[in-house]
Amino acid sequence: MSAARKSYLKSTALSIVLLAASLITAALAFLSVPNPAGPLLGALAAGAAILSAVLVAACLVVLARYHGSLRGRRDLFLALNASRDPDAIEHAPVCRRTRWRRWMARRTLGHDLIVGDLVEVRPWAEVRSTLDAQGCLDGLPFMPEMLAMCGRRARVFRGMHRLFDYRKSRRMRHMQGSVLLVGTVCDGASHGGCEAACHTIWKADWLRRVEPDEAFATMPASSGEPVAADNTAVLEHGTRPPLYACQLTRLNTASQPLPKWSLVDIWRPLIAGNVAPAAFVTGWLTHFFNELQHHRGGIGFPAFEPFRDTGHASPAIPLAPGDQVIVRSPGEIRATLDDRLIHRGLGFEPDMLKHCGRRHCVQSEIRMLIDIVSGEMRTMKTPAYLLRGVHFSGERQLFNAQYEPLFWRALWLRRSQPGPVTDHVD
Repeated sequence: MSAARKSYLKSTALSIVLLAASLITAALAFLSVPNPAGPLLGALAAGAAILSAVLVAACLVVLARYHGSLRGRRDLFLALNASRDPDAIEHAPVCRRTRWRRWMARRTLGHDLIVGDLVEVRPWAEVRSTLDAQGCLDGLPFMPEMLAMCGRRARVFRGMHRLFDYRKSRRMRHMQGSVLLVGTVCDGASHGGCEAACHTIWKADWLRRVEPDEAFATMPASSGEPVAADNTAVLEHGTRPPLYACQLTRLNTASQPLPKWSLVDIWRPLIAGNVAPAAFVTGWLTHFFNELQHHRGGIGFPAFEPFRDTGHASPAIPLAPGDQVIVRSPGEIRATLDDRLIHRGLGFEPDMLKHCGRRHCVQSEIRMLIDIVSGEMRTMKTPAYLLRGVHFSGERQLFNAQYEPLFWRALWLRRSQPGPVTDHVD
């Protein structure tokens, strides 16, 4: 039995014992202890029973996720949140939202756009009127790579209410009035050929919501408004070497710090539609479980397998876009990492463990990207790869909305025979 499974079972047993003890204590207090101590003790015990029941549910969810990973099933959180995948949103019908939902969005997100809404990017002249001298709105730049979307339609993919500031504070922050759109990924053409493939962020002021009865109206092939070079000079800030500035490097400027505890922030993912209700509950229960494990010194979820150094390192394989690969097991990947979970300067994000044992398709090779701290263009000595449809789920950071692509080293992958790209191969 693995150390992780033992730790999970111990926590489950402990939670069940606490639940039983709390229920017995509450029953005895209400039945045997005289007033006023009886009701008070009973209420405290009932509260402890509710907390214990939540922990039992959290332990059972994590055990289900753990055993599912051993059987090669898609991670439970990802499966429950499949309706928020780009393809699912793109092909879902355009729905009307209640006034209450729109009102809640305006109050908590700074706009009334919900995931799945169809929007039209405003013409460049209207977008230009919102920008300052550096081409920014509320500190967020409108980048040249986004011009091609002016006048075109897309679905709202995420409400950008919660993000991680990699550049300065390295803490969670809130960005008011911003969303991601399906299929709008920066190609880096105006930023030195950066290959990071980040989703572009759109201010609600740059968008117009298309109502369901307008959804099937014929759209022109382009915006109908020629974009003259002299009108776009404001967008050139940060597009020339040696230092680049883009939306990712400006996240700190364009966002505000989140308080350590905020009831509004807890509910924003559901209000925005970023997370399906079942996935929301699963994410929070897993978070509670990891808090329990942290306080009792147990193993969190997801976890690496024990590291066994066999002395035979797996060779890196050359990969190309379109190749089918299988993500290696946690133990194999752990053997390539140092104590900080880094391989040649590239960290392995624990969220990537959800994809171990799964088959995917290589999307692209990454060699050049902007350093988000310095703004300099960096060239990777050892390339990284993007896998098609594999992004940071945000669950670990309580539903971070950035949906960033995950970078993979060739050592973490092995070539697969052709077949369905999401099948598990033992």
